[in-house]
Amino acid sequence: MNKLDVAVKVWLSARFNSNHISLISDPTLTTIYMKKLMGTLVLMLLVTGAISQTAPPSTDIHVYEIKEKKGKITLGKGRNITNRNGYDNQPAFFNNDYILYSAHQEDGQNDIMIYDLYENKSTNLTHSADSEYSPYPIPGYQSFAVVRVEEDNSQRLWLYQMDGKTEPQLLFEKIQPVGYFAYHEGDVLMFVLGQPVTLVLANTSVVDDDIITSNVGRTIRHIPGTNEFTFERREENGSTIIYRLERSKNEFFKVIEKPANASDWTITGQGTYITSVGTKLLAFNPKHHSNWQEVADLGAMASKGITRMAVSQENDKLAIVINN
Repeated sequence: MNKLDVAVKVWLSARFNSNHISLISDPTLTTIYMKKLMGTLVLMLLVTGAISQTAPPSTDIHVYEIKEKKGKITLGKGRNITNRNGYDNQPAFFNNDYILYSAHQEDGQNDIMIYDLYENKSTNLTHSADSEYSPYPIPGYQSFAVVRVEEDNSQRLWLYQMDGKTEPQLLFEKIQPVGYFAYHEGDVLMFVLGQPVTLVLANTSVVDDDIITSNVGRTIRHIPGTNEFTFERREENGSTIIYRLERSKNEFFKVIEKPANASDWTITGQGTYITSVGTKLLAFNPKHHSNWQEVADLGAMASKGITRMAVSQENDKLAIVINN
């Protein structure tokens, strides 16, 4: 057990029973740990499947109209926008009426697509020799960030322009391998692979980065209308807790425990968390609920499971990924 493992174990033991958990920010430990993250090829395969010989599972993206009032969500009409035998996943809304998503191509590459909800058509935005995953729109800049699996299997964050003409830009040279992330005004909260997986906070204009905690899950979100992020962490007792990261102090606080067997989740413009268990969608709003509430049961169409989700900027659409 190295110095970082000892420090993390002691820190978690001391803080484990508290809803108020402080930042790990020792720059020496950060340096040691970033070196340790290199060479974690096995975990990279588990997260992205990007360099696997087998194609990823077949999934489709469905988009529903939604209405929300005081945490109560009503699901309206829905449609399958991808509707093919293949991997279409990781949806993220861009300017409310477009959806960025990750798609596995016939040549074995994974590209970032954009779907126009009015014209009902998809366009390939990357179409590169590398594979790209986890698209995240950068508000106000006509650009998006992705996890890019490079020729040497490095897995880092890159910035792409919507016009497809400008060369992509590497955001963080040394932070890798990145699995998932969220962005807000230069702050980037990242799921970084390693043993254990860590949650790393960095800024595009600052050299240093901070390790927030470890054993986190793949869902990371910016909380709309705030400077804060939200994420999940697997606890020693087997439960998974969703936390809110207060950016001003870099401290995080418990929001709620995920339901048993729940999958991915997202958060609405009014701060309501949405997740799924089996065929059902569930919601929780910290201001209005004491526990998870059922929103809808999608029935047979979702019998193989619901995974990733995203809410539009105007809070009127919900995209969900359903296994085929």
